Amino acid sequence: MELKVLGSSSSGNCYILDCGNEALILEAGIRFLEVKKALDFNIRKVVGCLITHQHNDHAKYIKTMVDNGFYTLALPEVWAAKGIESTRSITLELGKGYKFGNFKVLPFNAYHDVPCVGYLIDHPESGKIMFLTDSCACEYRFKDLSHILIECNYSHKKLTEAIRAGRTLLSQRERLLTSHLELDMCKEILATTDLSKVENIVLIHISDNNADEQLFVSEVERTTGKAVYAARKGLTINVQRL
Repeated sequence: MELKVLGSSSSGNCYILDCGNEALILEAGIRFLEVKKALDFNIRKVVGCLITHQHNDHAKYIKTMVDNGFYTLALPEVWAAKGIESTRSITLELGKGYKFGNFKVLPFNAYHDVPCVGYLIDHPESGKIMFLTDSCACEYRFKDLSHILIECNYSHKKLTEAIRAGRTLLSQRERLLTSHLELDMCKEILATTDLSKVENIVLIHISDNNADEQLFVSEVERTTGKAVYAARKGLTINVQRL
């Protein structure tokens, strides 16, 4: 199984889990042409698409996913916001599991400024993957994880520096505190999670203005003792089950 990062920022988010004969798309914030290129134009192997929330950097191209025949899972608020009704649009219910090909998917509640979810994704080739983005906290601690994709959007220190330098508006500070995952909270979640079977941790949605990518990677590596990657566009890593 490969994880392919097509975008992981406020400019657009999209990831693909691809095992060769089937693929699952996470988020629809990137132009569909880029998705097709990442799939070598073999879109027939796509078994589904998962959306976390309605903001355009995550769901701008959700209609394109549906129109191309992909079963797409999203909260009712997402479908209402985008004005989409289709036999391919699946309305998400918290507490309910879903299956897309050999991918088993369990949504869980996230904490953003609009209704939002994370996903626990299980596949025979990858094991369990936790996917959490655009959430200031996580109330769950999952066991037997193989890989983790987790937001590490900003740090208090870098945010303060960015505000003082004029790169970030002071008014944005309050929103960030209640809608995105800060470095120390990311580390706390990981430190209180069973990482015994975890092979890779991928830090996603790292801010351009309020973060230090290299510092964040090294801090999380030091906290977890695991291989840690920053989700840059074009990153591809192996996410096999150990």
